[in-house]
Amino acid sequence: MMGVDKKIQDLGIELENLIKAERIIQERERFETITELYNDFVLDAPDMQTSVYLNKDLLAIAVGSYFDDIYKYKLYSHSQRADNHKQGAYIIKWISKIRPIQILPNITPTTELLLVNAQFAIFVGFSFLNLNVFDTIEPHFYKHLVYEAQYREISGKSYASILYTIEKMAESMS
Repeated sequence: MMGVDKKIQDLGIELENLIKAERIIQERERFETITELYNDFVLDAPDMQTSVYLNKDLLAIAVGSYFDDIYKYKLYSHSQRADNHKQGAYIIKWISKIRPIQILPNITPTTELLLVNAQFAIFVGFSFLNLNVFDTIEPHFYKHLVYEAQYREISGKSYASILYTIEKMAESMS
């Protein structure tokens, strides 16, 4: 009987190690994707190219926290995969909270620069949606989202509902 218990324990440890290895790969891929999105984001705003930088240590913390929430969600809901709205929602939450984009020391912060992480969080969150919602969203509503991401503590579930609604609204308008 002890031999069977030991084999079960060894298989459990092996499975745990495989799950950890898979998560490391997923975190690395998400980190690289967000880094590419950052490059696109600052490319669209020339002022930011010389005013901010992406702190990769802080981004790694945001990505790790994102995956913590995604894994908790999957365990809670008994789901194999979080849908694109939940993925976008949790990355908005963690980029807004950790703020991996930093203002360079020699730059005087403007309102725009102080909101850069909230804007980037929304930009990255929207990238999970199935279509480009920037063309259909009202500027006032976008500013409201940025404000909420900057100053409010909003749950991932609430952001997921918001992203779902935005996507459905954009679909109906196209």
